[in-house]
Amino acid sequence: MEKNGYGELLKKAREAKGLKFAEVYKVLKIDPSYLIAMEEENAAVLEKPVYMRLFLKTYAVYLKIDYKEILKMYNESINFVETRKNLINEIPSNKKNKETKLLEAQAKKELASTKAPFEMDIQKNKNLIIVISSIVAVAIMIIVLIVVIFSKNQGKGLYVVPVPVAMQVTAKAKEDVWIKVKSDDKEEDINLKTGQEKKWKDVQKIVFLIGNAGGVEFVVNGDNIGTIGDEGEVINGLVFESGKNWYIDKKQGFRSIKSIPISVVPTVAATVTAQ
Repeated sequence: MEKNGYGELLKKAREAKGLKFAEVYKVLKIDPSYLIAMEEENAAVLEKPVYMRLFLKTYAVYLKIDYKEILKMYNESINFVETRKNLINEIPSNKKNKETKLLEAQAKKELASTKAPFEMDIQKNKNLIIVISSIVAVAIMIIVLIVVIFSKNQGKGLYVVPVPVAMQVTAKAKEDVWIKVKSDDKEEDINLKTGQEKKWKDVQKIVFLIGNAGGVEFVVNGDNIGTIGDEGEVINGLVFESGKNWYIDKKQGFRSIKSIPISVVPTVAATVTAQ
């Protein structure tokens, strides 16, 4: 399959900045296997296309390239495989000529590659082992250094681990939206009308359930994150945590949700249960 090129654009942008996957991970907190998958255009690694789009957007913004173009190319690449597969399946088997059968075999191979589990080849495994070994070695050196410094400065008020900076998180409604929020062991249900916003100050971690992910955008410490999902999509377990990039963790989401108000989320089912 000829790649549309979004993976190559990401790879060239990263290499132009002289960045290794481990360095990108430190900033974005996106697993290196996902970074490699994006550059290799392997969408099967992530559970849903929306997660691939979110990671692509985050990665592209970090590399300072046009994320809209990247998402357009990604959408075209997945539509290409599915469309060709559907067209071939419509041809009766007794009317398929040699060329069509070869095309069918190629399409099936491409489709399988997009759905197969992500595996790194031997060379990549070696590179990953080298990276991990280097990280472990550096971590050990840092720990030893801290222990030595601490032992020399015991009783002198040495401060080793800094307190994470508290966050200010703002939710801005682009459409009528219902959200459920968990912060500092407190939960609240909020209905935001179009144009309204809600702020949380001095939080270390805040978890959201969003009834209409395309209808609300987030601003964290002045940085506009934008919308997290598509219109009408329910996202349970959106986490903003001090010192980390945002992420989605269903385990930290809400275990049971009685109902999502249909009046503010007309495109979503009335009942949602956390997975």
